[in-house]
Amino acid sequence: MAIVETVVVGHVAGSCLLLAWAIHCRGSVGLIAGYDGDLPPEREAELARDAAAVLAAAAAATGLLVADAWTGAVPRPGALATVAVVAAVAWFVRKWNGRGPDGG
Repeated sequence: MAIVETVVVGHVAGSCLLLAWAIHCRGSVGLIAGYDGDLPPEREAELARDAAAVLAAAAAATGLLVADAWTGAVPRPGALATVAVVAAVAWFVRKWNGRGPDGG
């Protein structure tokens, strides 16, 4: 069963990392859902960095599931992965949706 979980979760983690790479390194902020292109270039670069960081955190959190599948040593891997992803997404949403028009 560990091989099946590794393949499935590895595919998800790989997809997250590929999307993070496309957003961060290639400057494809248009891949970010809900982005309408109204930021100056320096803020757009910050948005790309933050989105890539959230995707990398999600990939790392899913790695806990693989580690547990092989070792069984991670306590409550599903809960830990969920909390890690929710925390990263909540930080991103708060940072980018919690600002007023003046950016503060």
